Amino acid sequence: MDQVERSPGKEASSSDLARRMEIQVGRHVNKIPDWDAFPASRGYPELSRSQIRYIGAGGSPKVDDPGTLAPQHFTLSMVHQPVGNYGAVHSHEVDESFLVLEGVLTAGWEWDGEVILARLGPRDMILHASGRPHGFRNDGNDPVLMSIMVGKGKPQPPAYAYHPSTHDPELSRNFGAKAGHSEMLSFDSTDPRHREMARHIVRFSQQVPRWHAAGFASIPYIGDGGAPPRTFSKDMIFLPRGAGVGAYERPVEEAYLVLDGCVSVGWEEKGETSWKRLGPRDLILNPAGQARRFRNDGLTDAQFMMVTGSPDNSGVDFRAA
Repeated sequence: MDQVERSPGKEASSSDLARRMEIQVGRHVNKIPDWDAFPASRGYPELSRSQIRYIGAGGSPKVDDPGTLAPQHFTLSMVHQPVGNYGAVHSHEVDESFLVLEGVLTAGWEWDGEVILARLGPRDMILHASGRPHGFRNDGNDPVLMSIMVGKGKPQPPAYAYHPSTHDPELSRNFGAKAGHSEMLSFDSTDPRHREMARHIVRFSQQVPRWHAAGFASIPYIGDGGAPPRTFSKDMIFLPRGAGVGAYERPVEEAYLVLDGCVSVGWEEKGETSWKRLGPRDLILNPAGQARRFRNDGLTDAQFMMVTGSPDNSGVDFRAA
């Protein structure tokens, strides 16, 4: 649904609001996977993975991509990792989140040669704390697709700790752990390393949705009971067919990334509402201060990630449309 609604008596002229809104939409069908997004992977087939960029460039230096939206407090991209490949251990000066969309991802956190591993399935998320060395690999049967966010508009290049260019490839693949020095994460462990990593993981199957008076449900992924927030917050929104909310604003930017179904998003200004309908893996970046609303006028229930450019996403009183 791409249309403009006007209050009675308003001329049906070309809408500046609609044009500004269209610029902030990232359509999945228009994205071309970039298999050369990460220079440190060149020459190492086992590190090969592709990236499609929605907001900013994330850990890639390709910040001049004309097809990506300008970042402020976070970046958002998708990465496709073939079976058997891995990402070498590295760290960032900011937080980085992985939300698995397809496949099973093995993530590892490293402490001086000791590694704790966690396997993540669809809709599971891990938030890598700033400064924490981490790696990831695909030990499964199917390719992994995940959404990656970095908590800064233009982060510094990743700092590699174990890379096949400087370390034994097998050591690099094992995230720096020698034989017998890695273990699977236990959520019941009293080991402070396990407890710290567990705080940064959200298991989709273990979350209880919170139902709102406006007729939708949410699950906190970062902030408000999810993983600890520092730069941005993230919620999964369950929007039943026919449900919708009235216009609201935030003082920071906010993105919707559709996972299932279709979501119609409206921007309001001076008695005019411009609508865009988003399908699976489409995204819209709502600027700070822009009055927006969302509804599900599709055939099925919908899910989308709501990402807010602040660690505190409270303060909005959602009203049913």
